[in-house]
Amino acid sequence: MESEGDGIQIVYDSVHPKYQLVRSRPSIQMDETTARKFLSEIDEPTEPTLRELQQTATRSVETVLSDAGFPTREEVSRRLSYTFYYDWETDDPDIVLLVQDPGNLHERHLSELRPQNPLAGECSARDQIGVYREFAKSWLTGRNADFSERFFETLARHDLISLPNGWHQYVESGQFYRDFYLGDVVKYRVDGFGVAAERASHQHLLKQELRALDPDLVITFGGNAWPALRRSTTPEPVMETDADPESIMAIHGILHRISEPVNTHVLPLAHMSGQVWWRFPPDEYISRLSKALEVLERQ
Repeated sequence: MESEGDGIQIVYDSVHPKYQLVRSRPSIQMDETTARKFLSEIDEPTEPTLRELQQTATRSVETVLSDAGFPTREEVSRRLSYTFYYDWETDDPDIVLLVQDPGNLHERHLSELRPQNPLAGECSARDQIGVYREFAKSWLTGRNADFSERFFETLARHDLISLPNGWHQYVESGQFYRDFYLGDVVKYRVDGFGVAAERASHQHLLKQELRALDPDLVITFGGNAWPALRRSTTPEPVMETDADPESIMAIHGILHRISEPVNTHVLPLAHMSGQVWWRFPPDEYISRLSKALEVLERQ
């Protein structure tokens, strides 16, 4: 099956069996130099608002480490204050999954730092990124497993990804990262943040990330990532709707387009956390996701 419109085609990839969203104009992939630059800017922000966010996040991380009896080192606390998941040697994502922030550090995360802490000392950038990727794998296959199973299987039914060995192996093997770029509106582990922090994060990081990735689809999760994107871009629904864009429960599953900072589709979804996922409920959550992907196929 192929469809086209608005400069986008859905074509079959015979090498990595799945349908792919392909633009008729050349796409831009994030290269090693760009990725390292982003990692450096997150690790040592120069913008005052972002620097303050990182300092707050670092203090929070130090408290968790101290309470767990874990040795505290400045570089470890700093590197744990944020996340960055992109590995330029293996990843080639078409779809961005955008969430609010990395969430708080918990003692369960510390298992990735034992017996030898890969974040201590002069660790390589890819080793550092590998720790973050393990955090996300546990997040997807653990407490959010019910969501992950149905979400990935729905995308597979619409031929956006391939699950030859099931969704769990898809995530554990790292294939997930080849297809998806996992990103945060605000990069640091902070408990709540204001519009100023959100806008600074978009202006100095997220906008450049999206331009470097040039994704075919951005999926936002939750009632914070979607309005953050709306405040910095101008998403327009691809079909007429009376859904309230201020309500993530109402706008969930309504496909949009943006033209800046990149020309692409945006799909807002409610958060995958248990308190939202089970309240939605799951069948309706997935049904509306599936209908949105059908609309995408016709674009």
